[in-house]
Amino acid sequence: MPEERTPATEESMLSKPLERATRFGLRHPVPVIAVAVAAAAVAVFLSTTRLGFRTSRLDLLNPNCQYNQLWLEYINEFGDADDVVIVVEGENRDQVVPVLEELSAALAQEGRLFRAVLHGVDLTRIRSKGLHYLEASDLLAVEGFLDKTQPVYGGDWGQLSAGTMAEGLCQRLAAEEKGLLPGASPAATAVELGRLSDSLLRSLGRPQPYQSPWPDMPWSVAMLSELNTEYLLANQGRMGFVLLRLVDEDQDKDSFTRGSEGIDALRRLIGYAREKHPEVAIGLTGLPVMENDEMRSSQADMNKANFLALLGVALMFIAGFGCVRHPLLTIACLALGMAWTMGFVTLAVGHLNILSAAFGAIMIGLGIDYGVHLVARYFQLRRSSASAQEAILEAMRNVGPGTITAAVSSGIAFATAMFTEFTGIAELGIITAGSVILCCIAEMFVLPPMILLMDRNRPSVSVPEPLDMLPWLRPLFAWPRLLIVTSLVATACLAVAIPGVPELRIPGLPTLTIPRLTYDHNLLHLQADGLESVKLEQRLLTETDQSVWFALSIADDRRELLARKARFLALDSVQRVEEIASLFPTDSDAKTPIIERIRTRLAHLPERPPRIPVPPPDQLGETLARAQAMLAGTTGGLQVQRQLELVRDVLRRLPEREYFERLDQFQHHIAGDLLSRLHILRNIANPEPPKLTDLPESLVTRFVGRDGKFLLKIYARGSIWDMEAMDRFVQDVRSVDPRATGNPLQTYEASRQMQRSYQQAALYALAGIVTALFLDFLSVRLVLLALVPLALGMTQLFGIMSWMNMPLSPANMIVLPLLLGLGVDNGVHMLHDFRRQTGPYRLNSSIAMAMLLCSLTTMAGFGSLMIAEHRGLQSFGRVMTIGVGCCMFTSMVMLPAFLSWITRNRPAAEAGPPSQTEWPNSFRRDAEHSHPGTSGRAMHGMIPRRQAPGLRRG
Repeated sequence: MPEERTPATEESMLSKPLERATRFGLRHPVPVIAVAVAAAAVAVFLSTTRLGFRTSRLDLLNPNCQYNQLWLEYINEFGDADDVVIVVEGENRDQVVPVLEELSAALAQEGRLFRAVLHGVDLTRIRSKGLHYLEASDLLAVEGFLDKTQPVYGGDWGQLSAGTMAEGLCQRLAAEEKGLLPGASPAATAVELGRLSDSLLRSLGRPQPYQSPWPDMPWSVAMLSELNTEYLLANQGRMGFVLLRLVDEDQDKDSFTRGSEGIDALRRLIGYAREKHPEVAIGLTGLPVMENDEMRSSQADMNKANFLALLGVALMFIAGFGCVRHPLLTIACLALGMAWTMGFVTLAVGHLNILSAAFGAIMIGLGIDYGVHLVARYFQLRRSSASAQEAILEAMRNVGPGTITAAVSSGIAFATAMFTEFTGIAELGIITAGSVILCCIAEMFVLPPMILLMDRNRPSVSVPEPLDMLPWLRPLFAWPRLLIVTSLVATACLAVAIPGVPELRIPGLPTLTIPRLTYDHNLLHLQADGLESVKLEQRLLTETDQSVWFALSIADDRRELLARKARFLALDSVQRVEEIASLFPTDSDAKTPIIERIRTRLAHLPERPPRIPVPPPDQLGETLARAQAMLAGTTGGLQVQRQLELVRDVLRRLPEREYFERLDQFQHHIAGDLLSRLHILRNIANPEPPKLTDLPESLVTRFVGRDGKFLLKIYARGSIWDMEAMDRFVQDVRSVDPRATGNPLQTYEASRQMQRSYQQAALYALAGIVTALFLDFLSVRLVLLALVPLALGMTQLFGIMSWMNMPLSPANMIVLPLLLGLGVDNGVHMLHDFRRQTGPYRLNSSIAMAMLLCSLTTMAGFGSLMIAEHRGLQSFGRVMTIGVGCCMFTSMVMLPAFLSWITRNRPAAEAGPPSQTEWPNSFRRDAEHSHPGTSGRAMHGMIPRRQAPGLRRG
């Protein structure tokens, strides 16, 4: 195997400061380590005592944006917006309702944990004021009916005799013919005769259910009389709901799993109810429950992922370097850096949110990279150095500038996220940027003293032999041009799926449908599979109208609310609107005197009607015959005449005893019917107008604010996760009320803001990386070369996602700024190695080993998230693992091949300035820097390493 070139020491503006700092640490190793450990202890203490958690999605939004301000105004007026929902399912209403009542009673006893418990609306107090819901004209019609029936309920029940009623109608017809009743209509009297004859025919003929001869009143008396409790039911009563809100305890606000005590108590209560009522299914959902489930699953997943990531990183490090001591020292420095980060987070931000809580897994894979390059170069140099101190200093001079540049580039990439409008991404950017810098400081300035204490008394021959990657990579670089072309073609084949091609027709081949990269807005798809709360919420969205997703509009008064409701209902995108202002009638001042009169007139009603004398059959028949004759020529009279003739025919054929029995029963029914109607009228004739206090407080607090404002809940038609439909819904709602808010609008705006912020963070990161690279290389060409692996790796990633139908989502789009920061590191280290060489470029074994190990450890850190049950974390880990793998391929295979090809004719050593005429030589202006006092042959392995000046055999 050809002997590997020993790279020269790179002269960089960072070399001298790094060397001085390293020399100081090596002179005073114990104090440096002690100070680092003490700082870590202080940071841990600060974080455990002062670091908080913000787990609400509202905390991810910019508090200064308009829609966040509108949401906060709603919270200030109405309190917590989100209901916990208990769902009870049975075969029918009779199974469901008792369980709803039992659960509500049990919840009401737990005032410390729950409030605003609502399983139904008790309308008994509203029922007593039912006449207020009639129009004034209807109330006058009620008084007219009472005028007609006053003699009856006043004591003369004999007027309800069938013969008397028929005689009275005949007299009215006669008076109407003579014009003695102004405003009366013979047609109306004919209708009354028709109802009486139809009722008589049903009672005297074949026995049939009683049919009232009394007119259908213009008011919904029956409906008002049945007002009692309206349960929250759906699916024809087979599904019922209990709504409640969790008590917001102050000590629970900074908990990562906020509301756990109340939700645990709910689940215990539901467990008892399931045992007692096995015939029904009981479940728990609602946004507070889904958020709590998400936090619990993600917390458990993050703990497992962090452990597996740390274990995987350690095992890879040990396997790659063939030893245990140095990997453990590097991991110890990583732990110091992460401890410092916790203190930094406490002081700089003060809390973690849903996104930034994942920084641990990110930094385990990323933070150790800086130590990997240092240890890899140290091992390479230690075998030919007289002492561990000399090898450490030389390794720092070699890889320190590149490592610092990579860390600063990544830090800038992450820090630029703070300029985005999405608070969750901005805070994650601040935290990861600080963590990158602190981990780099720990690996660069604490690890060397640790290595010195470990190795200063050990001979160089005891240095482990790291895994050599070059034997596997050299065959690939034998044909660099072919390798480059093949890789570019493969990348192009992947990239064609990013925009997608609906149908690709190639003659002679089957039609190929190429998928495209999409974006999935559905937050429910980020939750863990099988969560009861998520499954129930999806069912509520698809099977019922009880979803927790609705827009909110606040009206200052009842008139404004009703006008706005009418405009909302006129929108095609709106399915329904809920409010309680319409439960309170208008014009109560004008109605109250009429209702007072009605109540007074009905104050002394008997409980039961007396028996009414039955007229002889001949007398009744003659009266009906006279009425039949008087109907001639009356509008609608012909049909009534036929009915009367049928009644008379029944009277002729009916035995006298049966006649008396049936007519007596008929008259008793008609008297009882009238008396029941009068009692109902009296029961709903409370002259006091309806008030908010007549409704359950748990209902009122959901629709009436602290300052008396009214709330409308607007439900969308169609799926809220269809962004086109949601866009129409949001625009329609805002066309009626520009200040509307609510979960759908919050989700819609947050999704758009998140997408914009990810894109902004990526652009800012790219600009920051380019600036950092240029300051390091002072060469546009080298900056572009450093970005090539990143650009190709990102293209390959999105192509793979397209082919594998892996959509972008709010959880994994964070790869844009993160991968920009991570993907450039390998290119930076390789180009620093490139600048140290002359002649055709050959990949250095320590660089190859360090790049491979850094990539694998980073993939292990992110890959550990793929075991998470939380699908958002799964997706994030999967995408980042693929992305880092793609960047590893482009930086370890494509970039070295390209550098080897463009320097294929470059001489091994030059006496004068490089030529400017050839393409490969144009790179020499930026890439060829010889170490002063070192010959080209010594630098490039043309003579044995033991003869190279400045390197002594240990």
